[in-house]
Amino acid sequence: MKQKMQCFKWMLLLTIGFFVETSAQKVHNPIVWADIPDMSMVRVGDTYYMSSTTMHMNPGVPIMRSKNLVDWEIVSYAYDILGTIDDFEMANVKNAYGGGTWASSIRYHNDTFYVSIFSNNSNLNYLFYTKDPAKTP
Repeated sequence: MKQKMQCFKWMLLLTIGFFVETSAQKVHNPIVWADIPDMSMVRVGDTYYMSSTTMHMNPGVPIMRSKNLVDWEIVSYAYDILGTIDDFEMANVKNAYGGGTWASSIRYHNDTFYVSIFSNNSNLNYLFYTKDPAKTP
């Protein structure tokens, strides 16, 4: 009898858990209707920030924010134009298509946000920083 009672308690707890779970807000994929490769995230207080690869497109490396990991908004970009080399300017029969920047990383330390990236075309690493990620570059 004791074993049956224990089994009943577990079934009751699982059933209650099921109803609690199903009463929560349902979210469907994709959450963001966009191509957001190589995302990097950091949480500061009650807000999440995310950066992403933009490859050859400018402005580059969007900075997004969310309070709930479901509703995202783009608040700025890490840069307007990465540089003036021939690849980026499409000069001398060159272009940055499929190149540009990849695999950004966003971090927060001592009241400052940092975004680091690498560019395949310039073979350089870049570090952008700001106190307010909603500011434009």
